[in-house]
Amino acid sequence: MKTSAHIFDEQQLSSRFSLFCEHFFSQLSGGESARVSLAAEQTHFLRMSRGAVRQNGTVEDAQVQVQFISQAGQVFELSLPFVGENSNALAHLAFGIVSKARTQVQGIPADPYVNRPAARSTSSVSHKGQLLNPNETVEAVLGRQQQGDDLVGIYAGGLTVSALADSAGMHHWFSSESFFVDYSLWLTNGRAVKSSYAGRTWEQDAYEQSVAQTRANLEILKKPQRVLKPGNYRVFLAPSATSELLNMLSWGALSEGALQRKDSPLCAVRAGEKSFSPKFSLKENFALGFAPRFSNDGELAPEVISLFENGKFVQALVSARTEKEFGVPSNGCGSERLRTPEMGTGTLAMSDACNALGTGLYLSDLHYLNWSDAIQGRVTGMTRYACVWVENGEPVCPIQDMRFDETLFRCFGSELAEVTRETEVIPETSTYVRRALGGARVPGILVNNFQFTL
Repeated sequence: MKTSAHIFDEQQLSSRFSLFCEHFFSQLSGGESARVSLAAEQTHFLRMSRGAVRQNGTVEDAQVQVQFISQAGQVFELSLPFVGENSNALAHLAFGIVSKARTQVQGIPADPYVNRPAARSTSSVSHKGQLLNPNETVEAVLGRQQQGDDLVGIYAGGLTVSALADSAGMHHWFSSESFFVDYSLWLTNGRAVKSSYAGRTWEQDAYEQSVAQTRANLEILKKPQRVLKPGNYRVFLAPSATSELLNMLSWGALSEGALQRKDSPLCAVRAGEKSFSPKFSLKENFALGFAPRFSNDGELAPEVISLFENGKFVQALVSARTEKEFGVPSNGCGSERLRTPEMGTGTLAMSDACNALGTGLYLSDLHYLNWSDAIQGRVTGMTRYACVWVENGEPVCPIQDMRFDETLFRCFGSELAEVTRETEVIPETSTYVRRALGGARVPGILVNNFQFTL
């Protein structure tokens, strides 16, 4: 499979960004400080439905976000397209932003916990890939469909760039060539199996194996659905479903600020009232290359942050703001949310999941998750796509979608029976404003009792 060189000149973009920052920071006067972040991409998008192309094109975009901090601690932020091909144009852009910031900041109250630029540090990380040539993408993704395939989804592949610089001399650069195919195969009865294929090196055989397995999983969805009564069931959650539960930890659970304000379900863990299973481990692992270690507000996280080790809570995600407000040392997590989590593995082979389940529910996907009682760690949501009833280790039939209401302390604690030894990469597939960075490496889990309410 041929690959193409990107017409998006990363080196030129880096030079323009550095020159803009030089002009911008030179405009600052005594007591003023600032940060400038860059988000840029060149992405080939392919949208598909009914196994045919519905949209095919390339997006090239670059946006800068400026954070201006006055001597009094007032903060003004502005995002705008990154334009200007020469020094004069970039200097004019920088002058205009600083002038606007000085005017606008006057009506903003001072922020007592603002994180001012203070440390000089630099880094440059570039993850090269072997991506599809845009001219070959349609054939690669759709060219070997079988008769009757109804493939719906999106392919996105290309270069993404994040950068950060501040007036204290910090300068960080992160770029990654990557792709994902987020897709599902549908039946005429309205049921579907969802899957994804992602990475930095496109391997045609691996993608076709993914589609073949998804196609095979459709067979059971042709059978009549079973309507189950609410109650507790033994379940196996595939990695994509497990990832949805883990994402809830980003909703104020692992935030040190939320813990200090007593708004987090992990307050009960610190108090010794609740615990997690020794089979549960979790870390932020930036070595996976899904996202940069630095954040837009100037914080640089360690490459690995251990959060849970064998069920024991090690630490939360701590920002510089929380450090100033509550005196807890920051670990560089400005958003206090998971960006690139990796859950620890166990001993259960994925191929033995149904046998280990015995009789119960195989849950491939969950959606519409939300807290039903955040302080108690209770989550509600719905089953989705290929969720099936299993008897004596054999898939029997699909189920009608059900609503669950369960706590993270049971799913990853008292009711956690097994964790798979294999993991899957669950890519971040959001393209709402731009192609999002991030992803997770997650195993599947076997849960003894999982509560369904509807």
